[in-house]
Amino acid sequence: MVQVQQELERYRTDALYFEQHRQELLQHYPEQWIAVYGQQVVATAKRLPQLIRKLDRLGVPRGQVFIERVSATEDLLILPTP
Repeated sequence: MVQVQQELERYRTDALYFEQHRQELLQHYPEQWIAVYGQQVVATAKRLPQLIRKLDRLGVPRGQVFIERVSATEDLLILPTP
């Protein structure tokens, strides 16, 4: 249970990091998908499938990384369930 709490807290701080650095990230990675893990950008890509492949190659756990598309516009993304 402690490990789950730690992972949830890390994910929350990664999401907060993204929000606090959104403008900076937008300047560096416009219209790209960003993966944040441990308050660091660990991968970027123009398309989500490319980002997932990069994370897999890096060994970053998909279920624990914060992923968001940085854009000047607000987009609503609805992903299909398997």
